[in-house]
Amino acid sequence: SYPEEYYYWAEPVIKIVNIILGIISIFAVASIVLQYGFYLSEKHIAIISRINLIIVQFYFLQFLLKIIFSRNKLSFLRHRWFEAALAVLILFEIAVIIRVVGINLISKYFLDINVTAITEIYIGVAQALIILSIITEGIRYNRKIASLKFHPSQTLIISFVIVIIIGTGLLMLPKATHPGTPINLINALFTATSATCVTGFTIVDTGTYFTHTGQIFILILSQIGGLGTMTLSSFLALFFGQGVGIKERVVLHQMMNIDKIGMINTMLRNAVLITLGVEAAGALSLMFFWSDRSWTLQQLVYRSVYHSVSAFCNAGFSLFPDSLVAYANSVGIIFTISALIIIGGLGFTVICDLFEAQKQIRKKQRYRLKIQTKLVLIITSFLLVAGFVCFYFLDTKNSGWSRILLAFFNSVTCRSAGFNTIDLNLLTNTSLLIMMILMFIGASPGSTGGGIKTTTVGVLWASIVAIITGQNRIVIFKRRLPFLVLNRALVIFAFSVIVIGISVIFLSISENAPVFDIMFEAVSAYATAGLSRGLTSNLSITGKLIIIFLMFIGRLGALTLAFAI
Repeated sequence: SYPEEYYYWAEPVIKIVNIILGIISIFAVASIVLQYGFYLSEKHIAIISRINLIIVQFYFLQFLLKIIFSRNKLSFLRHRWFEAALAVLILFEIAVIIRVVGINLISKYFLDINVTAITEIYIGVAQALIILSIITEGIRYNRKIASLKFHPSQTLIISFVIVIIIGTGLLMLPKATHPGTPINLINALFTATSATCVTGFTIVDTGTYFTHTGQIFILILSQIGGLGTMTLSSFLALFFGQGVGIKERVVLHQMMNIDKIGMINTMLRNAVLITLGVEAAGALSLMFFWSDRSWTLQQLVYRSVYHSVSAFCNAGFSLFPDSLVAYANSVGIIFTISALIIIGGLGFTVICDLFEAQKQIRKKQRYRLKIQTKLVLIITSFLLVAGFVCFYFLDTKNSGWSRILLAFFNSVTCRSAGFNTIDLNLLTNTSLLIMMILMFIGASPGSTGGGIKTTTVGVLWASIVAIITGQNRIVIFKRRLPFLVLNRALVIFAFSVIVIGISVIFLSISENAPVFDIMFEAVSAYATAGLSRGLTSNLSITGKLIIIFLMFIGRLGALTLAFAI
């Protein structure tokens, strides 16, 4: 709250209300976690349901109090339209409950837990309102974190650490796994890091070890990790009319690789809308191609949405024990997943630039693509084609259409996706080396993928060409690049090689496995690709911690860490 919003004599009251609101919000989070994370008796559920209704009523009363004490009530409602809408919904719910069960029975409901006058639908609505209220409070706390005296890179690191810690706690809840198979701290931390850093490494089978609750936790972490914590929270702040602060803009400018800070608001909206739109289209496509399976409608929708989100975010988490091996010859599934991976790996700035170009072309106006867009499209296309050709000619065990699909998908998934349509132990060492190169390069800046990025490779290649041809400057698309860009590319490349090299040495000490498999695992972790030759599930505790470190460093990037130190 801003003090100038209220009468000066009411400011102490508002401060007290906000303190109580913070405490109530903690209880609200605890009640939701207890009900959906633990196996509770009917008595305990009844108590929590009553607490939820009390919490909802407090949210309404505190908002009503703030309206009364506000200087300009119309302006207050306009800036807090979402909270106002919540208050109206709460008031409507209370009115409906009173109308249906009567005021006398409501009083008995709160005094006697054996009275079940309030139906499940009212409790469900109350919980939904609590979650929405928690989101609005979370946005405020996120803005407070962003406003602290941290470097933008430090803020970005802190946000990822917080999400990973919360994710670890959620995965350790009893309802996240099946009864009798709890997950330990290290495995929960490993899975939460893998999901948040959109890697896809799994120690246990996602589809069978975790319940639907645990699987949804992993999917949410993947979505947050794919978009970025600051991107998602800032978009919600914009959506709820709270705006994006200067410090948040600087963080987003660095994270999303945006040219101008003034474009942040537009880019945020476009990024989230593109994400939701592409994921929805992917889910519908997967539903169509999986419609012949003997699944219920609920299973069909759930699995289609899950794999669509996982593919677009380049997360690589699958609900099937063998990833997509069972669908290696399904053209529709392979091309849908591949399209989602490629689009997610292009980067939001590139996608927005392409949309703008299409818009201008329709108006019959000339439009010049940005240098980054051209570079990303050319290098991405080259890597996809080169990878396909290499995998196709190195494959001596398959033939015909199966060989084409396998080569194509391997070329796509190596770029940071983590899905696989073949047991990687069946591939030749040459194919695996090519995979490591493709994983190391990864996706593009501002995307959901990892690696050193396509633009880094483009700049390094341009500098090599300049040296060979005797030029004293680096030119890309008739534009001279400052040497600062080359220096950054060299730092990213050198840092990545050093980190992977040191990690391989430590992994070779802690793990009893072939060095080649260790190298493959380390590159895959740093590039957040999530492909493995079976080493992941057999890692020691030390090995898991090293891979966690690699995934975290790989997702954030060398420059983010350098600026944060």
